[in-house]
Amino acid sequence: MDISLPFTVLLIISILCNLKGLEHSSLVEGEGMDFSELRKAVEEVELVDGHSHNIVALNSTSISGFVQAFTVGAFVDADAIAFAQTSLSFKRSLRDVAELYGTEVSLQGVEEYRKASGIESISSTCLKAAKFSAILIDDGIEMDKKHDMQWHKNFTPFVGRILRTERVAEQILEQGLPNGSSWTIDSFTEAYVSKVKSVAKEIHALKSIAAYYGGLEINLNVTKTDAEESLKEVLTNTAKPIFLLKYKNYKNLVDYLFLQSLEIALSYDLPMQIHTGFGDRLLDLRKTNPLHLRSVLEDKRYSKCRFVLLHASHPYSKEASYLASVYSQVYLDFGLAIPKLSVHGMTSAVKDLLNLAPLDKVMFSTDAYTFPETFYLETPINMQNAKSNGHKLMISTYVHKSKHLESYLESIQLLLEILIPNMSATIRVLSMITS
Repeated sequence: MDISLPFTVLLIISILCNLKGLEHSSLVEGEGMDFSELRKAVEEVELVDGHSHNIVALNSTSISGFVQAFTVGAFVDADAIAFAQTSLSFKRSLRDVAELYGTEVSLQGVEEYRKASGIESISSTCLKAAKFSAILIDDGIEMDKKHDMQWHKNFTPFVGRILRTERVAEQILEQGLPNGSSWTIDSFTEAYVSKVKSVAKEIHALKSIAAYYGGLEINLNVTKTDAEESLKEVLTNTAKPIFLLKYKNYKNLVDYLFLQSLEIALSYDLPMQIHTGFGDRLLDLRKTNPLHLRSVLEDKRYSKCRFVLLHASHPYSKEASYLASVYSQVYLDFGLAIPKLSVHGMTSAVKDLLNLAPLDKVMFSTDAYTFPETFYLETPINMQNAKSNGHKLMISTYVHKSKHLESYLESIQLLLEILIPNMSATIRVLSMITS
């Protein structure tokens, strides 16, 4: 029996069975086991994408070519983009996109198809193939010709918003006070809290990229005076748009706003998504280890605030798994790690997440951004990954056809629970879809 299954599915199902302690056997897809039940389950499921970003127009000045879709992060220098063409992720993903579009497997062939088809057509193709029932979008990245939330609703049944807290603060500072007077920390805090609360019932999560703004070691003892000193520095520069990252002493203000945001998240029962691990060159990777969040997680004030650690926390996946196992309020997400890493890298990252973490605390997202193809490539419905190299995928698994069918089917159920994110961490989505 020759049944092609996506690599992501085979990866997770093998690790789930591994963790269940079943007998080891090395399987070739389609040999030694009937994958029809698994394939049927995957083909029928409609995904909830718990974290993604806006698609932009093909002629956006924020992008320098389709190769940028295969880099890590929205902001990458030209030299790094050029080298991306030799990465394993690029070679694998280009084949998958070419097969989806029916073009020759070349960068030129795919780029010509994209230009001839237009952004609406390729967005429809990619999101239809990905089979989403809902996508949640962090619209806080400033990009030229960025399509709004309403536009994305043309391609998927439900689109919800994730509010990036640092960008809210920057936009408030850009607008200034109505009477033209200068901000104080009190007036700024009041404006920030008021703005976030005004949309709290319309959004599905808050999100912090404090990892980019000095790292994840949040100062729980930051004072209002400390924050005001940081604010004064920002206000001395009138250049717009305002990005707190530009300023030398922004960390106190960012930490102060992070704690304010946690209070709002608790009040409105919203999860707090947190960027952890790898990203573009604007962050210091050494400071993105989620273990730096320990002081926040230990603080009783935030024991009921649900934290979603994004991006498999790569390369700190083991640390993230540990945190999810010992803190009830910590959840995990493996968006971006799949498919940006090599096959070996993806296997290692997901396996590390599942080693300790409760399985119902591990969630799916794409972290798709800018390019509609990233929504397709980063989903397990992409059925090409398992055969990208022109041969059947060899994968080590702990399933035995005759003796462990019950455990195999149980693993299918667990897989689907991962693909449809745990709603205790991404609330209100399913009720809105089905209402």
